[in-house]
Amino acid sequence: MGEMAIAHLNIVGFKAVVAVANDSTLRGRPLVIAGASGGRALALDCSREAVQEGIMPGMALAVAKRMVKGLIVLPPDLPAYEKMNRELDRVAAIYAPVWENDSAGNLYLDITGTTRIFGPPSDCSSRILTEIFGHTEIRPAAAVASNKLVSKVATRAIRPTGLIQVNAGAEAEFLSHQDIRLLPGMGPGLLRTVAATGIREIGEVASLSVSEALSIFGKKGPLLRSMAQGIDGSRVEEQKGERRITQQADFNEDIIEETAIRGAIETLAEHGGLQMRNEKLGMRKVQIAVKYSDGIEIKEFEKTKGILVTDSEISAAAFRVYQKAAKRRIRIRSIELCFEDLVHLGFQPDLFEPETESKNRKLQEAIDKIQNRYGITKISRGLVLAGAGYAN
Repeated sequence: MGEMAIAHLNIVGFKAVVAVANDSTLRGRPLVIAGASGGRALALDCSREAVQEGIMPGMALAVAKRMVKGLIVLPPDLPAYEKMNRELDRVAAIYAPVWENDSAGNLYLDITGTTRIFGPPSDCSSRILTEIFGHTEIRPAAAVASNKLVSKVATRAIRPTGLIQVNAGAEAEFLSHQDIRLLPGMGPGLLRTVAATGIREIGEVASLSVSEALSIFGKKGPLLRSMAQGIDGSRVEEQKGERRITQQADFNEDIIEETAIRGAIETLAEHGGLQMRNEKLGMRKVQIAVKYSDGIEIKEFEKTKGILVTDSEISAAAFRVYQKAAKRRIRIRSIELCFEDLVHLGFQPDLFEPETESKNRKLQEAIDKIQNRYGITKISRGLVLAGAGYAN
């Protein structure tokens, strides 16, 4: 099969990029995606032009508006993001037997062994970029390397656009003089540590002994040292056309109040559940990703014994998973609910299905009819109102 070849595509400012792709009048103008316009509202994403003006994701919207007169502020557009991700998945399926899409502008494609079909890895990646631009007018940064970690650092090094290849055996050399902030996993805590030690480049961490790495970074030291040397054994997760539904709540301001968070989860379950049932699907795996105000993200999941169909089943499972993920007493910036392991429903109830379960499904069908006809906001579970202060 030859050397491993992992292509990483990085769409910087994914939400803002999608907005521009769908409205050409926004091209070349500073804009931010935000859920509200007052209080402690934050810039959730920014266009390249906004970044050039000094605006960054996570910045208070009020500050961003003072920095740029006439700054364009747009609400999140989840259907547009889902549509774009379906197009990205379609292109990925053409060139890679296995790919991974985080739905936020990062795609990994395992193109190992595809040389006879699409040419060398760099040529294959170039074709992928051309295909994406031709259908979406989006230009990601792309990199090819022998593993996911190095390809990700490479796209971070050249972003917002471009194509680079790191040859097998040259991983450590390539990483050596890269900014330490480009190394995945370098959150605020680790960055404070390296700043105190004077470390600026990835190669400085790679050159540490195991004992030195332990003394500086604690138990994370040896892993960080291996990463800095370009060592990464993780694999591209298989997504061979696997269908999943993703719903995300980007809060207008970082919150910690459980009632509002639970209301947001109920809303995500309701919106995703309606989409799932309209496609005659049920789910057997619930995943929650919690992103904190300091940028740290924690994911947890639960595989269910049966097939979840109704909003009440989904929201109950989702909140259980959320409780596993939300162990930090820090304000939360966003929550993502992912419906996975989807299966087609014949809706042929089991002969021994409890009467209460049958009634719940009939009630759900009635609610779905109303929401599909008059809009999802016309009838909702009461707790959804508690999550009304977020943007999804």
